[in-house]
Amino acid sequence: MKVSKYAKFYALATQGILTMLTLLGIGFLIGYKIDKNSFWPPLLACIGMLCGLVIFISYLLYLVKGEDKKDEFKN
Repeated sequence: MKVSKYAKFYALATQGILTMLTLLGIGFLIGYKIDKNSFWPPLLACIGMLCGLVIFISYLLYLVKGEDKKDEFKN
């Protein structure tokens, strides 16, 4: 069942990277629509990427916590 565990982590990593890229793009697009020659596009892109990173880390911690509970019930 180790393959299943690694598949979950691979899927989570892919989802996390795509979430960060999507939020980065959305933040940049919103900043570009506000004013393309100002500081808003890069600032909102960074904020979007950081939000994606927080979401990714929270999902990762949730998955690891769930794996620990499974191991606890087996013993």
